Amino acid sequence: MNPSKLLRLSSILAGLQYAAHAMMFLTAKPAHGHRETFVLEVMRNQRFDFGGFSRSYWDFYFGYGLLAILWGVVEIALLWQLSVLATKDALRLSPIVAVLLLANIAHAVLAALFFFPAPVVGDAVVAASLAWALLALRAKTPSAPPRLTGSAP
Repeated sequence: MNPSKLLRLSSILAGLQYAAHAMMFLTAKPAHGHRETFVLEVMRNQRFDFGGFSRSYWDFYFGYGLLAILWGVVEIALLWQLSVLATKDALRLSPIVAVLLLANIAHAVLAALFFFPAPVVGDAVVAASLAWALLALRAKTPSAPPRLTGSAP
């Protein structure tokens, strides 16, 4: 398949993944009883001095969730832009796509360790599409011309 189309597919898949993350994160409500509600209230109300600023663990939790959403928007836009560039310069895009592939694999590992299966599946699907795009980019890259042996004329 065409590397440009594969990178667009990767962008769309990442878009679905991060839209689901944003929706789940921003609309989540306590659903596990009074103990969960208590923990959330303590996270919100107990403030500490971190680097000269008053923060709560809720601030960090919510902030990191928003950062994950922001990274998703950046990844989606970057993949879409790479899909445009893939028609012109496949050789230079391969390392960038490889970094994004490794980032999605690392994200899947961290999600498996600290979260639940849904984000792992999303990362695995995006990583698979990026791996496919990387293979297509490398297949499109012209090989080096053969070296001539012997003495110069």
